[in-house]
Amino acid sequence: MGTVNKILNLLGECFKVEEDKALHENKLFWVVVLVPLFFIVWISWRLTAELITKGLYNPHVSSESLASFVNYYAFPIALLTVPLTLAVMINRFHSSKQKAKSNRLVEQNNIANNFFNHYKYFVEHCEALKKRNPENYFNLSPELLYKSLFPSSSVSNFTTDLNSKFIKKISVQFNSIIKSYSAHIEKHEVSSITTACNVNDDHLAESIEVIHLNSTFYYLFYLDGFSYSSKLKKHDELKSSINSTFNFLYLIICFNGVSDYQKNIQSLEKLRMEVEQQIEELDVL
Repeated sequence: MGTVNKILNLLGECFKVEEDKALHENKLFWVVVLVPLFFIVWISWRLTAELITKGLYNPHVSSESLASFVNYYAFPIALLTVPLTLAVMINRFHSSKQKAKSNRLVEQNNIANNFFNHYKYFVEHCEALKKRNPENYFNLSPELLYKSLFPSSSVSNFTTDLNSKFIKKISVQFNSIIKSYSAHIEKHEVSSITTACNVNDDHLAESIEVIHLNSTFYYLFYLDGFSYSSKLKKHDELKSSINSTFNFLYLIICFNGVSDYQKNIQSLEKLRMEVEQQIEELDVL
């Protein structure tokens, strides 16, 4: 079995057109040229030997000898077109494979360029967000965030589709925050303070109930490449921090390089409403 495989591999090497090599360096090219030529030479030699044996061979150049030559050697002469035809065919196959490889390389190069340009524009987008929002309660890392948003994108497989699990990761983070917050206020409890404020110029006052946390809650939203943190001392600040987090997430997704922008914005808006509903349902007092 091993010998058979070796023979098959050897034949495969001989009958393979390698576009990475020059035409004259391909084994198949010399096979299709030399084998037919060897066969033609062998037939010509046998034919000449027979003519000499029968006394019909005439080496002198004359009209009679040329006529005899054409008559006897017509078949070997016709066979000379075989290696030429086969060589042209191999040349066409070789050129075709080289062209196909060239097209693949151009396509791969375009994919790589698109990937690096896309990444570059995303980094610039993140830097612009940092400049517009110099506050220190959020952090952006373009390298990690890009990989989180476009995990399947690479130099060999460029895509602008946002990670289908990105919204789910956001949902998991908010559920974890609300769960931690609920446990925090259950452990440390809250204080309700009623204050009065002016409603209009007639100095009519309205009492407002403000719920204070007895212990500061450290709010932290974290995804790979993005984090938002704040210290909460009032219950209303939870909703404010969550809204700020969502606003930053909107700005991150609001990137021209995202192909399914509307779909993800709708999913994010739906999640925002669900999170706000969870906050309303919290048993604070």
